[in-house]
Amino acid sequence: MSADEKQAIKVLATMLNDREISVEYVDHEYSKKNDYVIKGKITPLEDQNTFGLILCFIHDDEKLNIQGIKDKLSIMKKESAESAIIVYKNSMTASARKSLGTIDHKIEIFGMCELQVNITQHRLFPKHEKVPKNDALELENKYKGKLPILLSTDAASRYYDFKRGEYIRITRKDGSIIYRIVK
Repeated sequence: MSADEKQAIKVLATMLNDREISVEYVDHEYSKKNDYVIKGKITPLEDQNTFGLILCFIHDDEKLNIQGIKDKLSIMKKESAESAIIVYKNSMTASARKSLGTIDHKIEIFGMCELQVNITQHRLFPKHEKVPKNDALELENKYKGKLPILLSTDAASRYYDFKRGEYIRITRKDGSIIYRIVK
């Protein structure tokens, strides 16, 4: 295992922890190749008592193609996983990226280079957190759609898996609090 892969696994485990997903184990059991698999349990949502399952794959090939996604999808179905994170080494084919739009399961894609540094540990990165639903209703009534936006493609949104329409509280280092809505 390369140093880049070790670092990506470390950042991925921290990211899952920040999303309140408990990591169960890391192994090779699913793969014909040397893909690393991290299995995690998603804690229950506020209004549900069921746990979800997420699988995280460190794709071993240099390029992620459609066959790689199909392999991961079959493992997800076998394990009854609701979502997955696939980390690719160097690149992803255009056809593989396009095929993600046709899949019913939630699959997030990260490049190995994106997981070499944990952005939340940077000294200039402010604390981001989802606003609870009851507070979100207050914000919606108070600002009526006039809040600044946080793009769903933003690094913080991808790290925390913020969804469109969610309200985010950002606490800056000086203690000031600002709000954003994810678009």
